[in-house]
Amino acid sequence: MALASNIQRRGGSAVYYVRLAVPKKLQSIVGKKEIWKSTGVRDPKAARVAALPILAKYRAQFEELSQRQEPTPGDLQAAVWRHYETLLNQDQRERAALPTAGMVERAGSQLARDIEAGAVEWSDDPLVQLNSALDILAMKHGPDFARSRRAIKLEQLRKHLAIGETALIEWAADDVIERDRLLIEKGSPAYRDLCQRLQRAEIQMLERAAERDQGNWSGVPTDPVVAPADPTAGRKKAAPGEGLWELYDRFEREKKASVSLDTWTQNRVIVGLFFEFIGETSHVSAITRKAVRDWKHALSSWPVKALKIKEFEGMTFRKIIDANKTVGKPTISENTTNRYLSAIAGFCEWLLNNEFIDQDVIRGMFLSIDKKKQKVFPYSDDQLRTIFTSPLLTRCAGDDQEHKAGDAEIRNWRYWLPLIAIYTGARLGELAQLMTADVRQLHGTWIFHITREGSRLKSVKTGGSMRVVPIHSELIRLGFLDYHGAMVARGEEQLFPDLKPDTRGFFSRTPSRFFAGYFKRIGVKTDKRHNFHSFRHGIADAFRAAGYLDEQFGPLLGHTKTSTTGRYGVMSEGPLRDRVTMIEAIKYSF
Repeated sequence: MALASNIQRRGGSAVYYVRLAVPKKLQSIVGKKEIWKSTGVRDPKAARVAALPILAKYRAQFEELSQRQEPTPGDLQAAVWRHYETLLNQDQRERAALPTAGMVERAGSQLARDIEAGAVEWSDDPLVQLNSALDILAMKHGPDFARSRRAIKLEQLRKHLAIGETALIEWAADDVIERDRLLIEKGSPAYRDLCQRLQRAEIQMLERAAERDQGNWSGVPTDPVVAPADPTAGRKKAAPGEGLWELYDRFEREKKASVSLDTWTQNRVIVGLFFEFIGETSHVSAITRKAVRDWKHALSSWPVKALKIKEFEGMTFRKIIDANKTVGKPTISENTTNRYLSAIAGFCEWLLNNEFIDQDVIRGMFLSIDKKKQKVFPYSDDQLRTIFTSPLLTRCAGDDQEHKAGDAEIRNWRYWLPLIAIYTGARLGELAQLMTADVRQLHGTWIFHITREGSRLKSVKTGGSMRVVPIHSELIRLGFLDYHGAMVARGEEQLFPDLKPDTRGFFSRTPSRFFAGYFKRIGVKTDKRHNFHSFRHGIADAFRAAGYLDEQFGPLLGHTKTSTTGRYGVMSEGPLRDRVTMIEAIKYSF
């Protein structure tokens, strides 16, 4: 940001202020999105000069804060265990320094000699006697004093823990935050949580000390919070050039051609959440099976479209999950959880193959989904009849009134997409992106070539989704080839030129919304069980009704492994003839 844009007058003030945006990551810690600080001067030139040290001060603070990290479970575990062990070792040193009975006896004998020699004052006055023997008494009763002091503190800590008081332990929490450079605001829920964990550690230490008072040195922590730290979950820093994001960038460069640009964009967001969860500056060894397992568990509480919800703006992964306990947004499905895991799976496999990590951290992590449990169902014959005899597919009242009968004939994508769908089984995205060149003759047969070729914006679900699908005779009868010819004559590259790609490069956004609304208006869509994808399920049933097995018609729906046949639209005449026979076998009662 230019310096001049940082200097502004504030409403009702004659002096200039420095206005500085707080980095999004630090807003929850600073407590505001921007900072206003008076320069104390009214002249704009003088304000620019006065602003320099103010800007430098705050930017230095932001830089210092940005070096801090959100605490991971490993950080908290390590801090608690370190506090426990430090106090326990201190207790051991103090016990080792206690005087033995022989040392007390020798000190008493020396005191008697010093009194006899007149080196130490002595009289019948009890105060004089107490003062002279104080050191001996301290040596003799020191263990009892220490035991009483520990018992009092143990009782106080238990009381404080019960009521949420943290005064006795805040010194330790402050030390942890400073030493480990954790992004925890004093007084925040995260700060109180850290204090309570440390209190529990100190209580455990005092209980072990009480056992030592009885001669038992074999005690171990009984509180599950107080446990040895996971050695892979700490703050081991990455070497230069081997940070998590640097490694991911290397992985992406090597695998760039394997998936679409949109997929890379989406995956980077998901991978960023995972890195944030384990610590973005962590060493790659922090990517363990335990880390993936814990992230998967956390995803079960992750809100749907969390990063687009205003209430969660500026929050970190864990803070969003914590905040949603109050906000109450619905959480992602098991299928979406598996998609998130899939987003990091390729990277983790690459790390293993390139020996950055030494274990397969993804194997067995995906949730088991009942694939037989159908979520989207085909339209019934009555529903299909309603759709294809509705005003849009016959004559309607015009744009924005497609559900009303009238004299207008709509013959653009709104008309053709449902018809092509029920005679090809293609996905909405595959159809919306079709180019005029994707409709052509092969061995004298008109075909749809469903492929990602021809435009960088085109995509298919998998490599096996690229395929050749013969054009059903009913589409030809209805005039589809005439429509195609008209688009070619106009010089259009897109088969449906009215459809434009969205910001992610997809052509399906507009038709998806349109048909969802249209099907509701004509009464065939009442819930999530029916949508445009129902056509795809319906054609599968139509193939089965014609006597074909799933493995026979699977290639027509894109359910096959990648092949050059699908990629380049090259197919010998015999197999193409078989596909024509299958396509022509599709029949509907309406």
